[in-house]
Amino acid sequence: MSAGLEVRGNSMRIWIRHYTSESLIKETLGWPVTPANIQKAEKLADLIKLEIEMGTFDISRHFPESKHIKLNQMSYYAEVWKSLIEKDVSPNTFTIYSGQVDFHIIPYWGKTHPKDIDMKSIKKWIHKLRETLSGNTIREIVNRLGQIHSMWRNDNRISYNPFESIVIQQADGPEPDPFTKIEISKILQTKAIREMENMFPCLLWTGLSISEQIPIAWEDIDLENGKICIGRSYVRGVFRVTKNRRRKRQIKLLEPAWEALKKQYHFTGKKKPRSVMVLQRDNHTYKEEKLRFVWINPETSSNYEYPALRYRWDRHLKKANVRGRGINQGRHTFASQLLSSGQVPPEWIADQLGHTDTTMIYRHYGKLISEDMPDYLSRINNYIAQ
Repeated sequence: MSAGLEVRGNSMRIWIRHYTSESLIKETLGWPVTPANIQKAEKLADLIKLEIEMGTFDISRHFPESKHIKLNQMSYYAEVWKSLIEKDVSPNTFTIYSGQVDFHIIPYWGKTHPKDIDMKSIKKWIHKLRETLSGNTIREIVNRLGQIHSMWRNDNRISYNPFESIVIQQADGPEPDPFTKIEISKILQTKAIREMENMFPCLLWTGLSISEQIPIAWEDIDLENGKICIGRSYVRGVFRVTKNRRRKRQIKLLEPAWEALKKQYHFTGKKKPRSVMVLQRDNHTYKEEKLRFVWINPETSSNYEYPALRYRWDRHLKKANVRGRGINQGRHTFASQLLSSGQVPPEWIADQLGHTDTTMIYRHYGKLISEDMPDYLSRINNYIAQ
């Protein structure tokens, strides 16, 4: 354990080898290189060496802005940030955020002093991330770094924000790829395994996402009047209430889905209720619910997990000789078929899907299927001729 002075051109720095650090610590002195300052720096190095030998050395006393001080490292603020947001987000979301911080931010920025992060260094890091990650993932990770850096700026009342000019182009999401009427007919007319035959009409004609479809229980369904109350979702093994109050809605069942649920009731409607813990909107409180799930995986005697459901869906599409698409295309199909029919106002579709207005309908679910659309031209010509 020792310390010394290093003069390099127009700068001087103290080097310190201390048992508390795995590597050599080097601290630059902001003094002009003059004989008097060199003598002064040598005395400082001797003092630090003595303090190390006596066990009284404290780097913060001599170099309060040192990046080797825990309080001056991004890793410190990253851990504080994680402890704070853990109380505000769901366990699944926290797992994602923690992974982004632990695997991408701390390894690169952990020992960096927050003041040394500028726009140039951020852009350099982004270019490195582009070698292995998608634009959307990079955007999320950079947002995490910006939030952590913001804590330091707020603590130190610093207005300069190096993230203000950082723009990450977001890749276009995949286009909706709904099923046509012919494909829907193939899917529903192809013999399905018993536990799935009633689910397929509901995947195509309810407008529910898979995270909403999986946890549907008979306690949510008014089978007599053809209605379902959507109040929970199932994501990464966690039951939770819908993300926002708008998504907690009552939908009206179309005939194919209604009839399928009437048939399904004979298989799972009289099962014994199962107690599940449902995460509430505060992301910390759980409420016990006793539920009889509509869709039960016979291999587990419980609700489906997404991989098992996707596997059965993919096999059925192949059997039906229908081009493979993700299982959530059922939701796209619901919106697109209803829009293409010309019989339903977009506002009604938005309400069924849980959207506040029609923006998302046109942007994400509103791919019109030309071969399934009515002959609007003939209708207009007939109207003009009247």
